[in-house]
Amino acid sequence: MRRIFLFISAMYIGIACFAQDVTLTFTGRDANNQYCQLNRVLITNLTRGWQETIYWPDTTLMMQNGTGIYDVETMCTPSLQLSPNNPNPFSGTTDVNLTVTDAGAVTLEITDVNGHIVGTHRVRPQCGVHQFRIHLSTAGTYVMTARQNGKTSSIKMVNKGNGDTDGIKYLGIVRANDYSPQQPKSGTRGNTTHPFQFGDQMEYVGYATINGTEEESQRISQAQGASQIFTLVFAVGQNQSAIVATAPATNITQTSATVGGYVISDGGSAVTERGVCYDTTAAPTISDHCLPTGAGVGAFTNDLTGLTAHTTYYVRAYAVNAVGVAYGDTVQFTTMAAPADGEPCPGTPTLIDVDSNLYNTVQIGQQCWMRENLKTTKYADNTPISLGTGTEPNTSTTIAYRYYPSNNSGYVATYGYLYNWKAAMRDASSSESNPSGVQGICPTGWHLPSDAEWTQLTDYVSSRSEYCCGGNVESIGKALAINNYSWQSEVGACLVGWDPTTNNATGFSARPAGNYTGSYNTFGMFAFFWTATQKDGAHAWNRDIGYNYPGIYTGDPIKGCGLSVRCIRN
Repeated sequence: MRRIFLFISAMYIGIACFAQDVTLTFTGRDANNQYCQLNRVLITNLTRGWQETIYWPDTTLMMQNGTGIYDVETMCTPSLQLSPNNPNPFSGTTDVNLTVTDAGAVTLEITDVNGHIVGTHRVRPQCGVHQFRIHLSTAGTYVMTARQNGKTSSIKMVNKGNGDTDGIKYLGIVRANDYSPQQPKSGTRGNTTHPFQFGDQMEYVGYATINGTEEESQRISQAQGASQIFTLVFAVGQNQSAIVATAPATNITQTSATVGGYVISDGGSAVTERGVCYDTTAAPTISDHCLPTGAGVGAFTNDLTGLTAHTTYYVRAYAVNAVGVAYGDTVQFTTMAAPADGEPCPGTPTLIDVDSNLYNTVQIGQQCWMRENLKTTKYADNTPISLGTGTEPNTSTTIAYRYYPSNNSGYVATYGYLYNWKAAMRDASSSESNPSGVQGICPTGWHLPSDAEWTQLTDYVSSRSEYCCGGNVESIGKALAINNYSWQSEVGACLVGWDPTTNNATGFSARPAGNYTGSYNTFGMFAFFWTATQKDGAHAWNRDIGYNYPGIYTGDPIKGCGLSVRCIRN
């Protein structure tokens, strides 16, 4: 009993000492997917019963996991702490102090209100207080975040002028081995001292003036476990003359008809299409354009696909019998924009696994991917996955294992676990289908992507010139790799390790977690991802991105190896 008491006490002190900042960033979009300025955002903590409102031009709120105030009684100093920049607001240039009390590399990152990274810097400082100079070229609100050994600290900065360039410059150490107690966070605009704990149920709603009227956005309600960027969507558009809707259903109910379908037009005389839903003049058929709601000739629902965004269409049903052709009423609708690459997936900006780990998502083409590597210790039904000791041979395929990246538990928060294929698949059969149909290790509603699904991703990225380095369709590695200095440096245009700040155009954010092959290898150099498709009894297909590669490549490692996992939405 005494050991338990001491363990719990140590945990309590650790929580107080190593609280982490959570930064919430908000943008607004109308129903036409156009940017709209948020007047204010109302943030409600449903678990703890408090509300906070932020007002334009402030679009971020910073909360601290824990009490929001450092533990003065124990005089505990955070092991990683960014002090407020000075001056703030500033005109292009400002200075920031960073307090470090742990050994290890620190990554600094600056993002704008849309979540785009505008500056990164990686240092390995000694314990003490260090000073950095920030240059920002565009006026606006920014968040600067420091990361070390799974801990984070963030501050908010407001730039009013032009600093000619974007970047972070190390100025030097200010004070060595400074462990003086930190002051509690102030209640200045954009920071809250209300209590917050990871997993609290939060609700967010925005207000914006659209067509002269202040409108309320759709509400987002979710458990909050990490920093996140939110897009608050308003049901009305800037142009309200058109009906905003997805493609509606058009029913055909003439049971005596021999042929039935739909006619669709965008209003141009030359752009009219006739889709056939059923035809009984020969062998009875049902077109892929239409979804049957019953057997035989009867009621059918048109599923209209391949439409152009932001276009008004006119559609009506028709049916043919011995008398002639009959048409239904015309339905008018306007399509909304397809989800933008690099943005959180519509309707699923985040997901939470059975361990309560929170993941951001990213839309790329027609696919919705996890933006981060999986780090669960259990399957969705709470069945645990064994932690490997690092002594298992890479031929071991009878037990599901997870491994620490580079055998370091501190890397899991950033890089996720490495899993052997048995763990990833959970004994499901190999799949070549798209979608794979293999949930495996993934959270409910998500699945392990097949080789075909990875091919869909890479084919799409290769088809977009903005993702092809130097115009080469094979050079897409930089567009998929995370844009910070976690990658080993390598000289050569279009290589992932060459100027990593230019990486990650897609937002996929591949991280170099390395692999386990009976020993730990290539951490910081390569990202390896399992597919749900085997090559043969001993090998399965994977995808890998390397610091010295221009592209993303297919490999066939032994199934007992430990690789990263990315899940894709069903």
